[in-house]
Amino acid sequence: MKKIIFVILSSLAFSANAFSQTRFETDFQLWNDTQFIIPLNKKKDWNFVLWTFGRFGNDVKTTTDARIGGLITKKVNKYVTVGGGYLYRYSNPTFRQKRYESRYLGMATLTVPLSRDKKWTLVNRNLYQYENRYARPNATVVRNRFWVKREVTIADRKFEPFVSFETFYDFRLKGFARYRTQAGFSHKFNKRFSADIYYVRQDETGNRTRPGTLNGIGTSFRFNL
Repeated sequence: MKKIIFVILSSLAFSANAFSQTRFETDFQLWNDTQFIIPLNKKKDWNFVLWTFGRFGNDVKTTTDARIGGLITKKVNKYVTVGGGYLYRYSNPTFRQKRYESRYLGMATLTVPLSRDKKWTLVNRNLYQYENRYARPNATVVRNRFWVKREVTIADRKFEPFVSFETFYDFRLKGFARYRTQAGFSHKFNKRFSADIYYVRQDETGNRTRPGTLNGIGTSFRFNL
């Protein structure tokens, strides 16, 4: 377990420093995504997820990203979840030109306990997305996110601090277009509502969209209906 945590933390350090010499632009953003999770059967191993995103950049002056869509997920067992879905996206990454696209998604998530008490957990999410960019060349991107979380109790309330590192491989560009690092905590307020609060750093590698670095604060809300 110590070796796995060392690898994850080393990846986070790499993300924070590897591109500092090639930075072209910087920005501070606020992110939010909200999920409404609707069970499709009594066992709740089939679910429909209504998913919305909002991101505000240009130092929180401009809507840089807005998305809405849905996923159907299947919990294969206590370790594996798979799913597929669709997102419609509006973006304005350069703050000068609006863009639109449709994203078709395939997902597989692996959750592995790292300790006997199951307080340490490693999660690996693999996301395949085909991006129909309309007037621009289409793209196929594979996203691989690893994160480690640890359950702690503070004032009789359970929290899960976490760190994660995610890569974005673009087959059209034949290389990694983006690296994303997140660190924060999760909290389950009740059986129907939970939330994440996190810091995010994203490094672009010069993918002809917006080369540079952004930092931001994000929230993620989940409602179980």
